[in-house]
Amino acid sequence: MAPRTVSVVNMKGGVGKSTTVACIAESLAADAGLRVLVIDLDPQSNVSMMLSGLDRWGDLRENGQTIDTYFNQYVYGGEPKFFHELIGRSVSDITSAPNLDMLISTPEFRYIEREALAKWVRQGFDIEGLKRKLGGLTNAAIESVGDSYDLVLFDCPPGISMFAEAAIEMSEFILIPTIPDFVSRLGIFAFRKRAVRAMEQRRFTEDRIWTLITKFEQANALHESEAALLRDQFNVFDVQVPQSEEIARAAQWSDQPRSIDQKYGQSAQVIRLLAGEFTERVGLV
Repeated sequence: MAPRTVSVVNMKGGVGKSTTVACIAESLAADAGLRVLVIDLDPQSNVSMMLSGLDRWGDLRENGQTIDTYFNQYVYGGEPKFFHELIGRSVSDITSAPNLDMLISTPEFRYIEREALAKWVRQGFDIEGLKRKLGGLTNAAIESVGDSYDLVLFDCPPGISMFAEAAIEMSEFILIPTIPDFVSRLGIFAFRKRAVRAMEQRRFTEDRIWTLITKFEQANALHESEAALLRDQFNVFDVQVPQSEEIARAAQWSDQPRSIDQKYGQSAQVIRLLAGEFTERVGLV
């Protein structure tokens, strides 16, 4: 059975996108025993460092086990690399999450995209052709390891990226984390139009595009009103992720293996509720 594929994306930065990916991945691997692969498409590499830790991230980078290496071979040529050889295994510091793997990103990934676009434009590809090219390479990579995973999560970069576009176009579901404010809500309208077109091309309905409210402040009247508007206008998760120092601190790698409860403290229950609702929505129950 092919894994479920989900792109986690927002055009705006600072909304807790990478943290959301890490929380869901760790909870599903640790509590539900699911086999999870995280693919970092963001050159900022935040989720790579959150899940693998700075030392392991550096080792994987030095060893060439990166998303850069996979696409490098199609841009620059050289010795072919099998996708499964590039994946970092058991990356989390959670003791009960051995089935959480990831393909890290590095800051150099931004240059791979630029060179790929330049090369394929010279070969006569238009924008749609470029997306099909990148989408085909991404899909081939997932298919090559599909039997090993139940879920693949793409952490997409903010802004416009051809790699993010390719991930969105091949994903079964799209999750949009957002803070509840006016500017963020307006940005979702524009992004959803693009996402809906991608879904319709694959004969999926727009109910596969979800919004997740993050960094929610209970006593903040603006957050309350904006959250209500988000629920009225979009397909929003029931679970809201609060603004939490514990969740923010959980992004820091621990050399001492720990449990979900030790890592997320009192916020562990919210993380579990989020993962549970996510599991139901993607059909992994």
